[in-house]
Amino acid sequence: MSPQMARRGGEPRVLFATSNGTGLGHLNRAMAIARRLPEGYSSSFFTLSAAAPVVAAEGWDVDYLASYRRPASGTDRAWNLRLGAMLEQVFAEREPDLVVFDGVHPYRALTHLLSARGAPPSIWCRRPMWRAGSSLAPLRRAGAFDAVLEPGELAETRDAGPTVGLRRDARRVRPIVFLDREELLPREVAAAELGLDPARRTALVTLGQGGEVDRAVARTLKVLTAVPGLQVAALRSSLAAGLEVPDGVVGLDSTFPMSRYFAAIDIAVAATGYNAFHELIDFAVPTLFVPMSRNTDDQAARAGWAAEAGVALAVAGAGDPALEERLSELADPVRAAELAAACVRRFPGNGAGDAAELVVRMLAGERPAPDVRDRGRFNRWLRLSSHRVGPSLPLVAALGVRDLARNPERRSPYLGILALGVPADELGGRLRAAIGELPPERVLVLTDSTAFGELRALGVGFELLPPWPEPGRRPLAGPDDLRARVRLLLAGRRPLRAVSIGEHGEDLLGLADAPGPGAGGGS
Repeated sequence: MSPQMARRGGEPRVLFATSNGTGLGHLNRAMAIARRLPEGYSSSFFTLSAAAPVVAAEGWDVDYLASYRRPASGTDRAWNLRLGAMLEQVFAEREPDLVVFDGVHPYRALTHLLSARGAPPSIWCRRPMWRAGSSLAPLRRAGAFDAVLEPGELAETRDAGPTVGLRRDARRVRPIVFLDREELLPREVAAAELGLDPARRTALVTLGQGGEVDRAVARTLKVLTAVPGLQVAALRSSLAAGLEVPDGVVGLDSTFPMSRYFAAIDIAVAATGYNAFHELIDFAVPTLFVPMSRNTDDQAARAGWAAEAGVALAVAGAGDPALEERLSELADPVRAAELAAACVRRFPGNGAGDAAELVVRMLAGERPAPDVRDRGRFNRWLRLSSHRVGPSLPLVAALGVRDLARNPERRSPYLGILALGVPADELGGRLRAAIGELPPERVLVLTDSTAFGELRALGVGFELLPPWPEPGRRPLAGPDDLRARVRLLLAGRRPLRAVSIGEHGEDLLGLADAPGPGAGGGS
């Protein structure tokens, strides 16, 4: 038992930390584990993902820091120093007894803290299926952790990435998905909430947007809407502006978890990320998988395995000429039934509970996984350190000047806006009025609002603050903590001007007195 647990009477605290990613993958797995911890265990989250509002909506406390190379983020070195300071503050406030990191790349700011004397024990939840030739540098930082947890991968026989040779050092569990089958809504209820007719066969299209993907969505909708009696629904995140959407297509807002509604879906066309892949197979939704190109995740290998195993159909990518043929095959009720039956046979069960058991046992002082911690001083410095005068300083300092010249939107903001206590339906209007004619990418908003969609649409840089403490509610942070958070978030990117458009401006607005650019965030 940690000293903190003893002082609190044994209440265990787990901090889940995730990187940015391209979707909900890292957060989804972390939340799947957190919701299966025993009663009395406290979970909180720190994330670089703009999907942080999903965590808050599920009832967990969440700290968010905008990922690197965003508007007003400064140089990579300034961002890394900010990340380190943020993590130090989160660790001090949350006092975690165990840290679980889910991400491909353990940032030096995190490994620096986790490898320090007195750090809480930690687990790296490291998804397999990396593309062959992926960088090995992240894997060399495993020594900052006490254990590596590998979520199960149905397509592991197609895995040709560098984590395959490290499986002996990982605690492997079954595939991790957010919901169990009994948690799905009944078909009639799910259809009603989505605005669908439960009596009709329904196809779901969820491919995302961009370039060739937009053309694949258009081709998909054209084929499926021509199938007699088939009801076609598409997530709005797949319906790009300017896309010609055939009549009758139902646009759906992305609702977390979307899998809760799968009983209302008869067939699906989806990208092949870890979450969607395993959820669709787990819940036996006949699917055509369209792999997308990712830096690390080998979606093509995953889709190829699904077709070979007979649990789904697949094409080579968004531009595959065989897309229409596979769509017609998927729309055949007999073929779809064969795929659904194969899914039921092949899915081994949800591994989220297995992962939660690992967390519980490590909190109890057990070591149910191979010890991977690197205790050599030199390796801690070379691979794990984020000290201000670290081994990578000359490189990042040189690249910082180049990056700011090429990406002026990353320079220090012209305007800092404090938006505390602003109603969600007023946030956009008040921000537009404050921004005026300024380029939005040179504006930094500090807010307690989780209306991230509105903020992204505006094109501003933004950071999340804990809400101001209210009487009768357990505060996430007191006024002094909030002032410290504001100073931290402005380090390296002092705005030329600062305003408040909400509450507590006078209490908190030391914005104009915040630290200057310091480590390379100049204007």
